[in-house]
Amino acid sequence: MRNRIQNNPKRRGFTLIEVLIAMVVGTILIMGMGMVLVVLFKGMNESKDFSEATGRVDLVRQLTFDARTGNAIAFPATDGATGDYTFGGNEGDQVQFNSLSYDVGTDTTSDITVTWESRRPAGSPIGTEYTVYRFIDTTPESPTNNPADDVQTFGQNHIIDFDIVRNSSDSFQATFSSKEGTETVAVELAVTLRNVID
Repeated sequence: MRNRIQNNPKRRGFTLIEVLIAMVVGTILIMGMGMVLVVLFKGMNESKDFSEATGRVDLVRQLTFDARTGNAIAFPATDGATGDYTFGGNEGDQVQFNSLSYDVGTDTTSDITVTWESRRPAGSPIGTEYTVYRFIDTTPESPTNNPADDVQTFGQNHIIDFDIVRNSSDSFQATFSSKEGTETVAVELAVTLRNVID
Protein backbone atom coordinates (compact mmCIF):
# COMPACT_ATOMS: atom_id res chain seq x y z
CA MET A 1 0.00 0.00 0.00
CA ARG A 2 1.38 3.31 -1.02
CA ASN A 3 1.54 6.25 1.42
CA ARG A 4 0.12 9.41 0.10
CA ILE A 5 1.91 12.66 0.80
CA GLN A 6 -0.56 15.26 1.71
CA ASN A 7 0.08 18.97 1.34
CA ASN A 8 0.30 20.68 4.69
CA PRO A 9 -0.95 24.25 4.34
CA LYS A 10 0.90 25.23 7.53
CA ARG A 11 4.33 24.57 5.92
CA ARG A 12 4.15 26.94 2.97
CA GLY A 13 7.20 29.19 2.04
CA PHE A 14 7.58 32.96 1.62
CA THR A 15 6.03 34.68 -1.30
CA LEU A 16 8.09 36.90 -3.57
CA ILE A 17 6.38 40.01 -2.18
CA GLU A 18 7.26 39.03 1.41
CA VAL A 19 10.90 38.47 0.45
CA LEU A 20 11.05 41.86 -1.30
CA ILE A 21 9.51 43.64 1.70
CA ALA A 22 12.01 41.95 4.03
CA MET A 23 14.88 43.05 1.78
CA VAL A 24 13.64 46.67 1.74
CA VAL A 25 13.24 46.74 5.53
CA GLY A 26 16.70 45.18 5.98
CA THR A 27 18.27 47.70 3.61
CA ILE A 28 16.67 50.61 5.50
CA LEU A 29 18.00 49.25 8.81
CA ILE A 30 21.52 48.77 7.42
CA MET A 31 21.52 52.28 5.93
CA GLY A 32 20.37 53.70 9.26
CA MET A 33 23.19 51.89 11.07
CA GLY A 34 25.64 53.19 8.45
CA MET A 35 24.50 56.76 9.03
CA VAL A 36 24.97 56.30 12.79
CA LEU A 37 28.53 55.08 12.19
CA VAL A 38 29.27 58.01 9.87
CA VAL A 39 28.07 60.48 12.53
CA LEU A 40 30.12 58.70 15.22
CA PHE A 41 33.31 58.75 13.15
CA LYS A 42 32.77 62.41 12.25
CA GLY A 43 32.31 63.25 15.93
CA MET A 44 35.48 61.35 16.83
CA ASN A 45 37.48 63.24 14.20
CA GLU A 46 36.11 66.59 15.39
CA SER A 47 37.02 65.70 18.99
CA LYS A 48 40.54 64.74 17.92
CA ASP A 49 40.93 67.99 15.95
CA PHE A 50 39.62 70.03 18.88
CA SER A 51 42.01 68.28 21.26
CA GLU A 52 45.02 68.97 19.02
CA ALA A 53 44.08 72.64 18.53
CA THR A 54 43.52 73.06 22.28
CA GLY A 55 46.88 71.48 23.04
CA ARG A 56 48.63 74.03 20.85
CA VAL A 57 47.12 77.09 22.50
CA ASP A 58 47.76 75.56 25.91
CA LEU A 59 51.09 77.37 25.75
CA VAL A 60 49.28 80.26 27.47
CA ARG A 61 49.89 78.40 30.72
CA GLN A 62 53.64 78.79 30.30
CA LEU A 63 53.25 82.45 29.37
CA THR A 64 51.17 83.19 32.46
CA PHE A 65 53.66 81.24 34.58
CA ASP A 66 56.48 83.41 33.19
CA ALA A 67 54.46 86.50 34.05
CA ARG A 68 54.47 85.52 37.72
CA THR A 69 58.17 86.37 37.89
CA GLY A 70 58.11 89.32 35.49
CA ASN A 71 58.39 92.96 36.46
CA ALA A 72 58.73 95.46 33.56
CA ILE A 73 57.66 95.04 29.94
CA ALA A 74 60.45 96.02 27.55
CA PHE A 75 58.49 95.44 24.30
CA PRO A 76 56.04 96.77 23.26
CA ALA A 77 57.57 99.91 24.68
CA THR A 78 54.49 102.16 24.97
CA ASP A 79 51.02 101.68 26.44
CA GLY A 80 48.41 100.75 23.83
CA ALA A 81 51.05 99.57 21.35
CA THR A 82 50.80 96.22 19.58
CA GLY A 83 53.60 93.70 19.62
CA ASP A 84 54.06 93.80 15.84
CA TYR A 85 57.65 93.33 14.77
CA THR A 86 59.80 92.30 11.82
CA PHE A 87 63.27 90.84 12.22
CA GLY A 88 65.58 88.58 10.24
CA GLY A 89 63.15 88.09 7.36
CA ASN A 90 60.27 87.22 9.72
CA GLU A 91 57.18 89.03 10.94
CA GLY A 92 54.88 88.46 13.88
CA ASP A 93 54.10 89.68 17.37
CA GLN A 94 56.39 89.83 20.36
CA VAL A 95 56.25 90.48 24.09
CA GLN A 96 59.44 90.86 26.07
CA PHE A 97 59.76 91.47 29.78
CA ASN A 98 62.38 91.51 32.48
CA SER A 99 62.04 88.79 35.05
CA LEU A 100 63.75 87.13 37.98
CA SER A 101 65.21 83.63 37.98
CA TYR A 102 65.56 81.83 41.28
CA ASP A 103 68.69 79.74 41.81
CA VAL A 104 67.92 76.96 44.27
CA GLY A 105 71.60 76.11 44.86
CA THR A 106 72.64 79.58 46.00
CA ASP A 107 69.23 80.75 47.23
CA THR A 108 69.59 83.91 45.15
CA THR A 109 67.84 85.55 42.20
CA SER A 110 69.23 86.88 38.96
CA ASP A 111 67.78 89.17 36.30
CA ILE A 112 66.79 87.59 32.98
CA THR A 113 64.77 88.62 29.94
CA VAL A 114 61.86 86.47 28.74
CA THR A 115 60.73 86.85 25.13
CA TRP A 116 57.65 85.31 23.51
CA GLU A 117 57.23 85.85 19.80
CA SER A 118 55.47 84.49 16.76
CA ARG A 119 57.27 84.13 13.44
CA ARG A 120 56.39 83.55 9.83
CA PRO A 121 58.21 84.66 6.68
CA ALA A 122 57.79 88.41 6.07
CA GLY A 123 55.17 89.18 3.42
CA SER A 124 53.36 85.87 3.91
CA PRO A 125 49.73 85.79 2.74
CA ILE A 126 46.98 86.18 5.33
CA GLY A 127 46.26 82.83 6.94
CA THR A 128 49.87 81.63 6.91
CA GLU A 129 50.57 79.88 10.19
CA TYR A 130 53.01 81.15 12.80
CA THR A 131 55.46 79.35 15.01
CA VAL A 132 55.52 80.72 18.56
CA TYR A 133 58.85 80.71 20.38
CA ARG A 134 59.94 81.36 23.94
CA PHE A 135 63.45 82.67 24.58
CA ILE A 136 65.38 83.21 27.81
CA ASP A 137 68.30 85.59 28.00
CA THR A 138 70.34 85.31 31.19
CA THR A 139 72.08 88.59 30.35
CA PRO A 140 69.16 91.03 30.36
CA GLU A 141 68.56 92.72 27.02
CA SER A 142 67.78 96.11 28.49
CA PRO A 143 69.39 98.55 27.85
CA THR A 144 71.44 96.66 25.20
CA ASN A 145 69.56 94.17 23.02
CA ASN A 146 71.67 91.28 21.74
CA PRO A 147 69.38 88.63 20.16
CA ALA A 148 72.36 86.36 19.53
CA ASP A 149 72.56 85.26 23.17
CA ASP A 150 68.88 84.30 23.48
CA VAL A 151 68.29 80.63 24.30
CA GLN A 152 65.19 79.10 22.72
CA THR A 153 63.33 76.98 25.24
CA PHE A 154 60.04 76.40 23.48
CA GLY A 155 58.57 76.29 19.97
CA GLN A 156 54.98 75.62 18.89
CA ASN A 157 53.91 75.60 15.25
CA HIS A 158 50.45 75.65 13.62
CA ILE A 159 49.39 78.85 15.42
CA ILE A 160 47.10 80.95 13.22
CA ASP A 161 46.93 83.97 15.51
CA PHE A 162 49.29 85.38 18.16
CA ASP A 163 48.60 89.01 19.00
CA ILE A 164 50.05 91.12 21.80
CA VAL A 165 48.83 94.54 23.01
CA ARG A 166 50.54 96.39 25.87
CA ASN A 167 48.19 97.84 28.49
CA SER A 168 50.75 99.29 30.90
CA SER A 169 54.32 98.77 32.04
CA ASP A 170 53.30 95.59 33.84
CA SER A 171 50.32 94.19 31.89
CA PHE A 172 49.43 93.12 28.37
CA GLN A 173 46.75 91.27 26.45
CA ALA A 174 47.53 88.12 24.49
CA THR A 175 45.43 86.31 21.89
CA PHE A 176 46.24 82.79 20.68
CA SER A 177 44.41 80.78 18.01
CA SER A 178 44.99 77.39 16.46
CA LYS A 179 43.06 75.46 13.83
CA GLU A 180 42.95 71.75 13.08
CA GLY A 181 40.55 70.45 10.45
CA THR A 182 37.26 72.26 11.01
CA GLU A 183 37.95 73.09 14.66
CA THR A 184 39.36 76.46 15.76
CA VAL A 185 40.33 77.23 19.34
CA ALA A 186 41.01 80.81 20.44
CA VAL A 187 42.19 82.07 23.83
CA GLU A 188 42.26 85.70 24.93
CA LEU A 189 43.73 86.70 28.25
CA ALA A 190 44.99 89.68 30.20
CA VAL A 191 48.41 89.03 31.72
CA THR A 192 49.80 90.96 34.67
CA LEU A 193 53.46 90.74 35.67
CA ARG A 194 53.57 90.00 39.37
CA ASN A 195 57.23 89.50 40.19
CA VAL A 196 56.41 86.61 42.52
CA ILE A 197 58.78 83.68 42.90
CA ASP A 198 57.80 80.28 44.29
